Amino acid sequence: MLMRHRIDPAELRDLEPWHAEELAAFFRRSGTDLYDWLPWEHFESSEATKGFLESFSRGRADDTRRLFGIWLDDVLVGGTLFPSINLRAGTAEIGVFLAREARGQGIVTRAVESMVDWAFGERRLRRVEWRCSPGNVPSRAIPQRLGFTHEGTLRQVFPVREDFHDLEVWALLRDEWRS
Repeated sequence: MLMRHRIDPAELRDLEPWHAEELAAFFRRSGTDLYDWLPWEHFESSEATKGFLESFSRGRADDTRRLFGIWLDDVLVGGTLFPSINLRAGTAEIGVFLAREARGQGIVTRAVESMVDWAFGERRLRRVEWRCSPGNVPSRAIPQRLGFTHEGTLRQVFPVREDFHDLEVWALLRDEWRS
């Protein structure tokens, strides 16, 4: 089932393979600002983004991952994703990326709230995780703001370019979430 959800002033909806050029254009505009924190880069061409989008489309069909775009005034300004969903274990991980010009409006917080509602409500998962580099202060603020618990830091496990970043693990359990 495709998702389309209003998160004022933006809209959250599935990113599909036919959005490859739109996602590539997003990375041409904003990638250099994001690549310091992402495990992937060089997504400036539609050929590069198409395979990425196809893998998430297959993941949606398999119920193992999801990818959503964030549109502000009909311009793709970022995305949020479940890079992994494990129905048997009842867990999912959430990640985000957002263009600098769209930050500071609470868009990511509302998008993540919507995703957590979906994970705990519709999918009946029991645990949602947030993982981020300790140096990514805006990313760290999201789980703190939403009541996630910092459970620990995995050392040098997150490949970004030639480096391996530490990765904080934050988690929220279904019975801790306010719908």
